[in-house]
Amino acid sequence: MKRRLLLLSCCLAFSAARAASECPGFPALATSSETLLAQVRALPPVGIDRERQACAPATVIDFAYSGGVLCRFGSEVEAATSAVTRLADGGELVEYLYLFPYAPATHARLLALLSARFTPVDRAAWPAFLQGARPGKETTALFTHGGFYISLGKPTEGDPAEWYSNVIFEKVDQPALGVRKVCKEARDG
Repeated sequence: MKRRLLLLSCCLAFSAARAASECPGFPALATSSETLLAQVRALPPVGIDRERQACAPATVIDFAYSGGVLCRFGSEVEAATSAVTRLADGGELVEYLYLFPYAPATHARLLALLSARFTPVDRAAWPAFLQGARPGKETTALFTHGGFYISLGKPTEGDPAEWYSNVIFEKVDQPALGVRKVCKEARDG
């Protein structure tokens, strides 16, 4: 009986420790796509998808989804999804992000975590790709650190998919190559 109880306790402790894994790339920024991708894949995802974007420069995005909690951002906020974007040629890391179930209190906590760690950027100095409104998404804060833009976003009012906040880490010298990338196909005529 003691052995069974000990085994059950160990299983529960392992399960709890695994569910509470830190999200890779925060608070220290990720620098290697291989290391970050391996760390994300080591989380307990329910599914992993890969998306290739052929428009120049070609990129590969690996998504990791959970059935609930993928990891904890800053040991506090539960992330449900992660994505890692690399250049298709050479595999250089250009972006990674986390999605969180949206709630005003959660969004405020993410803002506090980012504000405590990174340098804020005045809205007037935001890069052009963040200046315009995008349907369904609103960037609420922007920071810089170690060659990255770190943005916090939330759904806009009336968005039918009003379910997530996001934190996106993207290289300053190669912005908008991940989920923000807009591919324009050449058309005849």
